[in-house]
Amino acid sequence: MTPMPVEMVLLERSLTAIEQLLMLAQREAVPFHGPTELAEMHADEREAMLLAEEQSYRERPAQSALYLCLVSAGALLEVSHSLMNRAADPSPQEREREWDTLAAHTKIAGRSAYRAALILADPTISALGLQRSTAL
Repeated sequence: MTPMPVEMVLLERSLTAIEQLLMLAQREAVPFHGPTELAEMHADEREAMLLAEEQSYRERPAQSALYLCLVSAGALLEVSHSLMNRAADPSPQEREREWDTLAAHTKIAGRSAYRAALILADPTISALGLQRSTAL
């Protein structure tokens, strides 16, 4: 696909905006560990990481969901950018490498969006957030 200059400009502006929003959203770190990273940890370390993630999500559900949605959006924009800028005739090795990278970014997007959906759908987290906002 040969992108129009305006398409590339809009896509790059979107990526920049998402990156800026992510920097603002990361003022307080939101832990997020993918399955590959967790699989490489010892069981006790993995359990501690998962508990820390859950605690963070429960303490700051809106911020956590926002961060994860931005990660997802950014990853999908990266995929779109790569698809629009593909080489005309890549070698089979380049094509395989490219598709592996695109698949990895798409998985990050999906996992992040799914994690955000779990946070937003959890009634105990939603109730916690409501209690905190009415207490302020």
